[in-house]
Amino acid sequence: MSNTHLVSRIAVSILFFLLYAAFLVETGALVAEFGAGGIGLRVAFLDSQNFIFFPIAGLLALVAFWKPAVLLVDAFGRGKLRYGRLILVASLLVCGAAAWGLASLFSSSNARSVFEISLPALKADQGASATDGAAARAPVLDVLARMKILSSGEGGLPAYQSQCDQEWLEYATASDTQALCFPAGESLTVRACCQAKTAFRAHLNTLATESPSRLATVHRYILPVKCFFLLLLMGIGILLVRFRKGLERIYGGDFSHMSFGLAVGGAVMLIWPLLNASYLQTMSLLTGGGSSSAYTVVAPLIALGFGVWTLLLIFFHLRAYPSQIEYAAKIGGFVAAAIGVFRYDDITMYLSRTLGVGGSVVAIIVFAVAVIALLLSILLGVDPTDIDFKENPRQARPPAGDEKDQA
Repeated sequence: MSNTHLVSRIAVSILFFLLYAAFLVETGALVAEFGAGGIGLRVAFLDSQNFIFFPIAGLLALVAFWKPAVLLVDAFGRGKLRYGRLILVASLLVCGAAAWGLASLFSSSNARSVFEISLPALKADQGASATDGAAARAPVLDVLARMKILSSGEGGLPAYQSQCDQEWLEYATASDTQALCFPAGESLTVRACCQAKTAFRAHLNTLATESPSRLATVHRYILPVKCFFLLLLMGIGILLVRFRKGLERIYGGDFSHMSFGLAVGGAVMLIWPLLNASYLQTMSLLTGGGSSSAYTVVAPLIALGFGVWTLLLIFFHLRAYPSQIEYAAKIGGFVAAAIGVFRYDDITMYLSRTLGVGGSVVAIIVFAVAVIALLLSILLGVDPTDIDFKENPRQARPPAGDEKDQA
């Protein structure tokens, strides 16, 4: 990094520090309000894509993308690339505006989450008994506890999924099938459960409106920061690929030895949209399909975008390997992507058991240890491309001096 200006390194370091500090502030606000165990853990695991992923994996991503960000800022800011300053300013403005717009859309969702309800209101919620016109409503905390237990059963939570589309309910014979309904805490027909989900969603919204948590306010301010972080990483990856030749010409070895960290950071970031999908599946068991909003519509597109972006970074790293290995690894990447698409439900079900609503402290520890190991590999400069794949140890000849001694 000796070829980069000190100001470039300081600017990127300050920005990344502020981003990570925002992640810690939000999770810290959750612990301060709901506690570090019990209810706090239930709330954190339900929204693990917010409160668990960013403080742990976010650090790895920031470390992995720090060096690429410094090179881009240095090359653009110092005018080493054509229209560099314009591209730098425009990229930051686009990321900022898009982040603010996405955060505004997500905040306008017509379905509130549990963390937006104050702790006293959650504890005071005793549910409601069934009436002639409505099913019973279980207490919110009891619902989360039941979901945690049943998520580890055969089939996981997807075994309790059902459609609440009005046309399906009208014509499908399965709509009269009895099954456990989480919002009601008892077995109901699919049709009755959909009504219970609608009532449960309205109940959550009422609690969040009448007794909002302090965490909800913090989240509202941190959400644009998280959106900016995600868009920034995607932008860095795209710009690196676009200006690869120019950056290699300017920085040489500094540029060529950072692709492994990028691939690792991109692969870990792919967990976020999967956790997000797991959260949406869990909430559909509570609030039904009527809770669709900009968030639920955009989420699959974000997952697709991150999948393509991750493959882009991995292929960017593979170019440093011999052609045979690069080709085989790319084929493997496409196969893995295809498996991920076809086994999407199984992946999200596993995440709901481990880092989702069914998660435990052990899962957090395992996840953190894995991230720390990858983090150390990046900080220590581990680079698989340094391995000499051409040399065959069996055919290695002894030094000339040894040959004479043997003679």
